[in-house]
Amino acid sequence: MPSSPQLPYGTWPSPITAQAVADASGSTSWPSGAGEENWWCASDPATATVRLLRNAPGHEQPVPVLAPGISVRNRSLGYGGNPYWVRPAAPGADSHLLVFTDHRDQRLHRAEVPRIETASDTTFPATAPLTPADPPGQETCWADPVPSPDGTEVWCVRETTRAATGEDDADPAARTVRDIVAVPLSGAAADDPEALRVVARSHHFLSGHRPSPDGRRLAWIGWDHPHMPWDSSELMVAELRDGVAGEPVRLLGGSHDGTEVSVSQAEWADPDTLYAMADPDGWWNLHRVDLAADGPEALKITNVLPLEEDCAGAVWRVGPSWFAVSPHGVVFAHGNGPQKLSRWSPEYGTLTELADGWSRFQGDLWSDGERVLVRSADPALGSALLTVPLAPGAGPARRVSARSEDPLAAWQPLPERRTVHDAQGRPVHYVLHRPSHPTATAPDGELPPLLVQVHGGPTSTCGITADLEYSFFTSRGFVVADVDYGGSTGYGRAYRDRLRDGWGVVDVEDCVTVARALAAEGLADPGRTAVRGGSAGGWTTLACLTHTDVFCAGAVYYPISDPASWRAGQTHDFESRYVDTLVGVLPEDRERFEKVSPADNADRITAPLVMLQGADDFICRPDQATRIVDHLAERGVWHRFLLFEGEGHGFRQADSVRRSLLAEVALYREALGAHIAPDVPVDADAL
Repeated sequence: MPSSPQLPYGTWPSPITAQAVADASGSTSWPSGAGEENWWCASDPATATVRLLRNAPGHEQPVPVLAPGISVRNRSLGYGGNPYWVRPAAPGADSHLLVFTDHRDQRLHRAEVPRIETASDTTFPATAPLTPADPPGQETCWADPVPSPDGTEVWCVRETTRAATGEDDADPAARTVRDIVAVPLSGAAADDPEALRVVARSHHFLSGHRPSPDGRRLAWIGWDHPHMPWDSSELMVAELRDGVAGEPVRLLGGSHDGTEVSVSQAEWADPDTLYAMADPDGWWNLHRVDLAADGPEALKITNVLPLEEDCAGAVWRVGPSWFAVSPHGVVFAHGNGPQKLSRWSPEYGTLTELADGWSRFQGDLWSDGERVLVRSADPALGSALLTVPLAPGAGPARRVSARSEDPLAAWQPLPERRTVHDAQGRPVHYVLHRPSHPTATAPDGELPPLLVQVHGGPTSTCGITADLEYSFFTSRGFVVADVDYGGSTGYGRAYRDRLRDGWGVVDVEDCVTVARALAAEGLADPGRTAVRGGSAGGWTTLACLTHTDVFCAGAVYYPISDPASWRAGQTHDFESRYVDTLVGVLPEDRERFEKVSPADNADRITAPLVMLQGADDFICRPDQATRIVDHLAERGVWHRFLLFEGEGHGFRQADSVRRSLLAEVALYREALGAHIAPDVPVDADAL
């Protein structure tokens, strides 16, 4: 039997091409259902749109709900919110009612969608607007449509932003207003804004509005600048009268008596009882809020299941969902790092695991009371949308779509969740993706080049499943370490709060800790260690190159480079005060800003880098990237800068993803040797 070829790490041939990664770069989100039908959103890198798909038992092949060209998403909060709601067809009726936001005009629309068994493969339902077109100088986003108590309206979070009139009017916070608004399903408001009705208002930011089962009350979550919702947010409840909320009462959360509490989600159990995920004890745990029968005041608030585990995540979008209340109990995912999906019984206080074998669950859980749809992942099982029956003994969780054979599976490693401790003894969590190839091996004694991956957010968390983008590198002999640095979610408030006033320090130290630990363990070459990341991860990548000599190269995607300018009128409303907690408050903390800013210290960057930026990015604007690029050009430091027209914050077009990976290969050839990835063609546009 022939022996496996010995080839240097970084040179192994791989069928995982940049084009293959680009073609697979889409993602799923916002699962929902209509009877037996499963619905979800899927981004399509070929068209840079978000398609609404569905399937059902007996009709397993996913099919689009709406005509090509309709992108079902919105720009609420800058990162979008729940973009649709579907009311299942009544018994004997032919069609479901769909309400959705169309990205092209940001308006709310409706469509009568035939049941899947009667729908045509070539004819799509007609759509009609429900909300008015914007007047000149105004942009309106609609997010998270939920049915009104009487079923004649949908209630949404309306975000209205007035165009700036000059430099003195640049701050988006002063130009943006959010309300919870009733939209008639009749379409009366499409041409008549007076047909809209403001149901409730309280804070600058709003999410998660839910009418009570009897229609007497409305609950929602709100927060104000300078807080971010994972730091301080409030659960509000108000009495409803004639479809309008009265004076709201804060039940839980917020900043009071020197403490901060975050509420991620709230759902009604009955007209006088709410469940909420909140962290007064340092972890997002399930709380029951008992209300007075004659008003919205709380009689008692109880942490019904105290766990030193996070059972929810950070609110980055309008209307995320980490748990569901059902007749069979409360369903939620929980765990620090590895997770379980469980049903908690209010009657017995017991937890029952529902999806054995799966270890990661995303914050888009949906339920109709009898089943749950949830995005799930596991290193051995891959990623899937699961349907999970809730009644005891009803059967196991199963994939919505059958798992297809992956011809590239042999080149993809099983990721490993790991923890290392820093110099102060604090844990740093990360996921390791080892070099993996079905035949090639490296010469004895050689160590692989390391890519330290830095996720965005910073309040995000790294995944624990095979990632084709990482496998593009690992299948060629790289090792990838995806770092959950201090500030990441999933490990409790204390871990999140480590980044406060420490951005550009704590995140950098944690990346260095992981890199040095892997080198000490003999798993990575300390002389061939690079760093890569996007958005806040792009910031950390730049800070790693600015303030340490650990990394020989950096791949920087749509970064923040100067925190002093990345605020107020230089970014979007949602994050326009984020640096107040990440770095400090100006002008008092200017020295700290100047110390950590990569833009202010760009002369310290000597390692080569590639800069990948969307021309239309309004969150991290191109000048955040060009300030660094200009410094490097003046000093003759090797760099490549790709500015992608038509791209915003995060690349949606397959060609942008492909060209970015090829630009990274050019970088690593410069930093690690011309022999790196010889099977990857040179992209003239990236040089």
